[in-house]
Order: sequence, then C-alpha cells, then structure tokens
Amino acid sequence: MPPNPKVLALMSHALPPATGAISFFIPGRDSKIAWRNAMNTAEIIRMVVNVGTTLGFEGERVPLRELVERCYATGTFPSVWLVEGLGHYYADLWYERNETPKDVLTDPQLHDLPAKSMTMLHAGIGLSFAHQTLLKVAPNSSHEEYRKAVSHIVELCKQSSRPGYTGAALESIGLVARNFHGLTVMKAVHRALAEVDPDSVGYLFRGAGRAVYFSAPNFIPGWRTPWRAMALTQQEPSDEQGRRNMRAGFAWASTVVNMRHPIIMETILKYHGAELSADDAFSNGVMSSLMMRYDTSPDDPYVERFCNYRPASSDAKVVEWWNRLVKGPAEKALQEYYPVLQETNHLEEVFRYQDLGKLVKRLKDSSIQPG
Repeated sequence: MPPNPKVLALMSHALPPATGAISFFIPGRDSKIAWRNAMNTAEIIRMVVNVGTTLGFEGERVPLRELVERCYATGTFPSVWLVEGLGHYYADLWYERNETPKDVLTDPQLHDLPAKSMTMLHAGIGLSFAHQTLLKVAPNSSHEEYRKAVSHIVELCKQSSRPGYTGAALESIGLVARNFHGLTVMKAVHRALAEVDPDSVGYLFRGAGRAVYFSAPNFIPGWRTPWRAMALTQQEPSDEQGRRNMRAGFAWASTVVNMRHPIIMETILKYHGAELSADDAFSNGVMSSLMMRYDTSPDDPYVERFCNYRPASSDAKVVEWWNRLVKGPAEKALQEYYPVLQETNHLEEVFRYQDLGKLVKRLKDSSIQPG
C-alpha cells in the first residue's frame, strides 16, 4: 500500500535529522547547505499536507474563496504551497462523499477566485485525482486496468480545469505515481498515458522530476553529492524527452523550494554544473518555476532577490554556470516569456519541458491579426 499524505508528513519530520547526521561527511559548508535543503523540502511537504491544520478549518465548511484568502494571509512564500494543499483538500471532499468529482474549479459559483491562485489550485486537484484513482490499481494490475485508471484521471483533470490550466493538473500525475506508488506503477502509468493521451506524457515526466526531488532518497545526501535525485532523472526515463522533462522538474522544485536560500542552487551547480550545461532542460525548469512563482505571488520579494543573487563561490565555472543556467534564463522568463504566456492564457505550458522561446514566438505571431 503506498504511503498516504499524512505518512509523508511524518517522514518530513524524521528525515531532516538523518540528513543532518550524514551531512557531516560532506566537506566544508556544503554539509550545512545540504541540511538546509532538507529542512526547506520538509517544510514544503508539511505545508501542502497539513493545510487544514495550518489554516484552522478542519471539520468546518468554509467557502473556497475564504480559504484561498486565508492562504495568502500567511505570507507570499507559504501561500503557494498552502494553495496547492487546499486544491488537494477541496477535490478530496468529493471522494469523502463517495461522489465522482465534477466541475471542481469550473463551477460558475467559483468565478470570483483570484487569478493568482489558479495554477496551484489546479496542481492540487490533480494530486487528488491521481492519488485517489491510482489507489485502485496495483503494480501487478493489467495494462487495461491502468488504461482505465489513467483515462479517468485525464478526464477528471480536463473536465474540472479552467482553460489554460489543465496542464497544471495533469503534471501532478507524475508526482503522485512516482512518489506515492513507486517506479513500477510510474512506468505502467506512462505506457497507458502514451496510448490514452500522448500529448500529456511530457507533463507526466515533469511531475516525476518534481517527485524525485521530494523523494526520501533525495533527503539523504550521497557521499559525493548531496542530490541523489540528479541521477534518477537520467536513469528512470526511457527516452531523451523524458529525461529532459524530469531534469526540468528537478530544477523547478529546487528553484521554488529554495528561493529564500539561493546558495543551495549555487551548490547544486557546484556539483552538477557541467552535466546540467549539456542541454537546456535545467534552465527550462528554472524559468518555468519562476514564472509560476511570479504568477502566484508577484509581490514576493524572494523572486527578485533570487534573480539578483551573486554567487559566493570563487570558482569562475560556478559563477559562469549561475549566469548561464539561472540568472540569464530567469530574466528572460520574467521579462519576455511570462507576459505573453499570461496574456494568451497558456501558463499551463510551463508545466512541461519545451522550447519556451519558440512557443512564445508562435503565440505572438498567432496573435497578430492580418490587415
């Protein structure tokens, strides 16, 4: 039986101390940085899982709009995670009533929800749909059973998502399949999704990349590198597009989780900068993460501080990697790409790997009316 979210929350309390102990074997200040990374990750997990306790509404019937407002009242940094947890909680209400979710975020009565809450509310309902549905299959279930389950998840995501946000819900399938149900289930879901809705496979692997960042093995640093998930992004997908999506998902999570501590991203580059420079997958994840973060909380001061960060390292390679893989892409994302994606209602596209420059150019060209 896969772990439920409450078990994951308990693990988030137990794993950081273990990380701290093993981190002493990592040289210099990097041991403290690995521990800080684990603490940040654990904090995020608890916020998503314990949203009811944090906002004080467990057992109450409170309008969704009011709950969203409570999320944002906690501050710009925690709000994005609480909103994701709220979407999960809200969709779960249908299952608690033994009903099939319908119009979860498309209900006309929810028309006044703030636009800035949309991406992470959709990510949250996707978590619920995937988790609840995949509980009905097992690693040894037939391919046809997986096809039915995956078709059902995709249908739920599309039926309950507003235009331009379906991808945010679909991406959560990869996170749930990989972390709550394991690699065997993840591969079975991939095979089924490739038949049911091949255009969504990119979202699946992006979610899987986010999943391995939040997975238990990534909490515990290796002897030579604090981030074990990097190897998983190369080993688990069967093709190059899958690997790039997973790498982008890892970058997405490492950026947004550690935005308050950019030294962590700098240290990731210290250990992995050479391999991350091989393609644009990592910088794609950085750009997508920052656009999502800005869209959900444009007044968050950590966004600007992260973008303006100057590496502390005296290693010229690390500085060059930061400027090429993080700083330059971040500026382009917020100044050039985000305005177009937001205006054309295509923010869901940041939830999968692709050439964002070509996408934005295509959207701009299509918006030019003849005559």
